[in-house]
Amino acid sequence: MNDLTTQINSQFRKLTNLAKSKILLTIFYTVGAVVAFTPLNRLLLPFTPFLLFSSFVILLSFEEKKNSVFAIWLLFTYCSSFFIEWHGVHFGVLFGDYIYLNNLGFKIDGVPFLIPINWIILAIAGVELSKTTLKKLPLFFQVILSSLIVVMLDVLIEIVCEPLGFWQWDNGMPPFKNYFSWWFFMCIFIYLKLKFLDSKNPLSIYLFILFFGYFFFQVIASLL
Repeated sequence: MNDLTTQINSQFRKLTNLAKSKILLTIFYTVGAVVAFTPLNRLLLPFTPFLLFSSFVILLSFEEKKNSVFAIWLLFTYCSSFFIEWHGVHFGVLFGDYIYLNNLGFKIDGVPFLIPINWIILAIAGVELSKTTLKKLPLFFQVILSSLIVVMLDVLIEIVCEPLGFWQWDNGMPPFKNYFSWWFFMCIFIYLKLKFLDSKNPLSIYLFILFFGYFFFQVIASLL
């Protein structure tokens, strides 16, 4: 048994940092997906802010060019998405009428501090989709399609947002303008990074897939 453990540790140390990060994140999100089918799900959901922030920090470590341009884009995206969410919560014009619940952590005037980080994670994934899967298309279509793909995750989350303790809609489900506004602003964030920062992030698409898988199983569990 000790020899086996030693061999596993030896092989793990030989992996690249990217491979190690993928393994670590896969374990976290797989546990969350499996627990979704058990009563333990409600006990783990309050740890969502920790998982989201940890994923964000790991993702940033693989950003190819962490220069001043990236810092400006990061700050702009965070501040803009926070204001967008604040406006949405208080006026209901952009997304519809909704409020944030407690499982996304500390809130500033009704908006979770970590919500803009979610926007940033998904924007970076959208940029990477544009640079890889959609790279043969003109920039305009890259932005439109990558933003649309990213918004598909929001479609999935909306099904379980209230039972997961994330946010709640006045009418139970969001109106169409929620998805349109989400897509529109995501287009802006993705376009700016594509246009002004030629930087790759090899972890971003993988993390997006983990997000998608996690919420897919949360939806399946909620239907059982």
